[in-house]
Amino acid sequence: MIVCPYCDSEVEIQNGRCPKCKEHLHEVKDEDFSEDRETEGMSVTELIEHRFKCAKCQSTSGRVKEVSMTGAGLSKLFDIEHNHYLFVSCQNCGFVEVYDPDVLYGKKAGSLGTVLDILFGG
Repeated sequence: MIVCPYCDSEVEIQNGRCPKCKEHLHEVKDEDFSEDRETEGMSVTELIEHRFKCAKCQSTSGRVKEVSMTGAGLSKLFDIEHNHYLFVSCQNCGFVEVYDPDVLYGKKAGSLGTVLDILFGG
């Protein structure tokens, strides 16, 4: 049983359609989840490289670099690099996309590096 996204009825798919509203429904198969299995266990940088498609030239060849930068104020004065970004460069045209790992990881990235910068002066 599934819930039809068109009529919100709980139905059994019959001939690829909802028996209530007759809308075509896609049957979910194991192949639909093959990429999830293929990318399982990959790091965020590996996932970006695996799924990369250049916005400018459509090439699928990209390289990821993690870059740390100081902020303004005291962090700049003491050379504390608490801003971390992932730069993805297209290997074909050189176009660069920037990602915030805090958003991708769902937490503050690079906190160990920041602590080491404070202790040892970056």
